[in-house]
Amino acid sequence: MSLTQPKKQPLSEVVPLLVAALVCEAAATDPNTGKKSLIGIFDTVHGNFPATLAMHLYFKIADAEGHYEFDIRYVHTETGELLGKAEGGLSSTDRLATHDLFLPFPPLQMPEAGLYEFQIWANSTFLGSASVRAAQPGG
Repeated sequence: MSLTQPKKQPLSEVVPLLVAALVCEAAATDPNTGKKSLIGIFDTVHGNFPATLAMHLYFKIADAEGHYEFDIRYVHTETGELLGKAEGGLSSTDRLATHDLFLPFPPLQMPEAGLYEFQIWANSTFLGSASVRAAQPGG
């Protein structure tokens, strides 16, 4: 499932549960089985900086009911600088259902070694994050 374009609908007051958040090189859903595949899951990047890197964010939510507007922020945590952003909506009618979401990002900046986060917000409530540490070779 992917996020839809944000819509003007009443927002849910139910705060969904973030079950998982992972950064990977690619993500796909098998059209026959519905099984999800995450390829190249990582939380550390070794290289020379500044650098750019294309990444996918996978996250799974549960206990959601109603309409949600998601705001995904890619932030350099040491400086607080916002380096990328994605927005989208999701509606759920079944609190017992789970929702797997994939977001492909274009190449994102990593200006220097340090910690970078994909911060996941739903209806202006912080749910959690997935982080990537950028390290110099051998570091």
